[in-house]
Order: sequence, then C-alpha cells, then structure tokens
Amino acid sequence: MMLLARRFAALPARRAPLNARHAPPLARAMTHYAPPPRPTATSYKHERIRHSPRKLNLITKLVRRLWVPDALAQLQFTPKRFAPTVAAAIERCAQRAAAQHELVPEELEIERCFVTPAPFMKRLKIMGRGRSGTIRKRSGHLNVTVAAVDFDAKIREAHNPRQRRKWEERRAVARAARERVLGEFAFPDEAAAAGEEAPSEAPEGLKPA
Repeated sequence: MMLLARRFAALPARRAPLNARHAPPLARAMTHYAPPPRPTATSYKHERIRHSPRKLNLITKLVRRLWVPDALAQLQFTPKRFAPTVAAAIERCAQRAAAQHELVPEELEIERCFVTPAPFMKRLKIMGRGRSGTIRKRSGHLNVTVAAVDFDAKIREAHNPRQRRKWEERRAVARAARERVLGEFAFPDEAAAAGEEAPSEAPEGLKPA
C-alpha cells in the first residue's frame, strides 16, 4: 500500500478543465467568443454558395476590418473566381445598412466576414479494382456584417501622422458622400443647432422704422 501511495504522489497533478466563465481575463480573451455587435451593425447572409468553405475563407480574410470602399477595391483586383460574389454580398449588406440606419458605404467598415459549412452533396467516385468511393461537393454560407466607422476614435488612436491624415481624409470623403446622397437631411443635428443659434426675425409690424 505504501508503494502504491508513493507512485500516485509522483504522478503530475491533473489540470482542471478551463471554463470560459471562471477563466482568468487573459484566457477569457483568447477564447473564440466574439464581442457583441455594435448598435449600427447590419448583417447579410448569402446561403449555399457552391464553393469550398476553406477556399472562400481565403477571400473573406482579405477584407476583414477594412473600410468598405477599400474592401471593394481589394476584391476588384483579387484573381479569385468567387471574389465578385463576396463583393456583391458586401454591396447588398451596405444597401441594407443604408435602408435601416441611413448610412452611406463610405461610413461603413466590415466588422465580420466569414464562411460556415453548408450541406454538401455526395457523388460516386469510381476507383480501381472494382471499388467505389464518395465525392463530397461542398458549399458554404457567406456571412457579412458591416458597422459605422467611429472616425474620431480612429483618428485619436492613430499610431503615426500618416494614419491620422488617412482617417481625416476618409472622414471628409464620407461627409461629402453623405451630403451628396441625403442633401439637406444629411446632418440634422447640425442643422438644428444652427437654427437655434440664428437670431429670430421680428414680425413685420414690430420692425423698427
């Protein structure tokens, strides 16, 4: 019995399973749980694309966390067969954001862009010596989420003057695009503030001679 107790004492202690709820902050940050979406986030899902999810993810990771005009330009010059499909999904998601939150594409960035597996089809594969196998014709679901860009935070968190100047130029482009699309309704808060600051005119009968 003493010999058995010594052997068990020499064994390394087993580690308890890591639970995301009781894990330390660093380990909790390294888990796969994504942060909650922002209030202005808009999602679009293109289902059952007849292409391998692994190959589609190679395209989607090119545009993650990018400004929407930059993402569309990147996909325009990407030599992949399904790059136009991803670009079309981003454009549809931007149109949905314009309808729901009145945001133009120049004010958006791609928050999430990934592919999940979809049901696949099985086909016969003829093999040697009279045998047969299975071919899996895979497909995937393309998920795109766009959200409004916080230009002030981007400018404040810029690491160098070049990045700060880049985001200032993008903010100017987004402001011009919003004025072009929405006209006088582009910035209602600024219009209301300007109306409050403007002095009210006196009626005709009360004007001094």
